[in-house]
Amino acid sequence: MSVQTVSTNPMIIGLTGGISSGKSTASSYFKKLNIPVIDSDLIVHDLWEKNQKMMQAVENKFGFPVRTHEDRQKLGHLIFHDVEKRETLNQIVHPYVFEEIEHLKKAYQNAPFIVIDMPLLIEVGYQPFVDDVVIVYVDQETQIERLMERDQINRDEALAKIRSQYLLEEKIKHADHVLYNNTTKADLYLQIDAYLRGLKDEKQ
Repeated sequence: MSVQTVSTNPMIIGLTGGISSGKSTASSYFKKLNIPVIDSDLIVHDLWEKNQKMMQAVENKFGFPVRTHEDRQKLGHLIFHDVEKRETLNQIVHPYVFEEIEHLKKAYQNAPFIVIDMPLLIEVGYQPFVDDVVIVYVDQETQIERLMERDQINRDEALAKIRSQYLLEEKIKHADHVLYNNTTKADLYLQIDAYLRGLKDEKQ
C-alpha cells in the first residue's frame, strides 16, 4: 500500500514524544487553541474495530485471532517483549493509519495548521509527511517518576515501558522543535504559544 501525499495549504505539525512525556497534554492544548488535531491512536483503535482486511493480515502473520480484547492483549504482550514482532506489526498497521490521516487532512484544508499526534512518528518513519517534527521532551528520571505514579507500577516496569519505544534522547535528534516539559503545564503551554507565534511570523 503506497502513501499518497496530499497537496495541502496548512502547515503539518508532527507531534510526538515518549510515554509520560506530556504529548497528550500538548495535544489537548493545541485543540484548545482550535488547531485541528488528527490522533493516530484513535485511528488505530478504529481500525482494530472495523478494518477486516488489516486484522486478517495480522492474523495471517502472527497465527492467532485478534478479534477480541483478550486476543489483542495477547498480541500486545507478545510485541512488547519482541522488537522484531513489534516492527512487523507496525509494518502491517501503519500504512492503513497513514492512508486514513491523508483522508482526514482533506477536511482541514482551510486551517493554517494541522497537528498529527503520533506516538511512534519517528519509529515508523512518518517524518517526510510533516513540515515540522515537534517532540515533547522530559528528562528520563522525571519520565520514570510520572509513569510510576500514573500506572501504579515499580521502577523496573516503568523502565521496561519506556525502553519499548525509542528513547527521547534519540528522538530529539529528529526534531525540528523541542517542547521541554520538565516543570509545569503552564510552562509547556507558554512554549507552545511561542512556537506557534514563530510559525505565524514565518507564514506572513
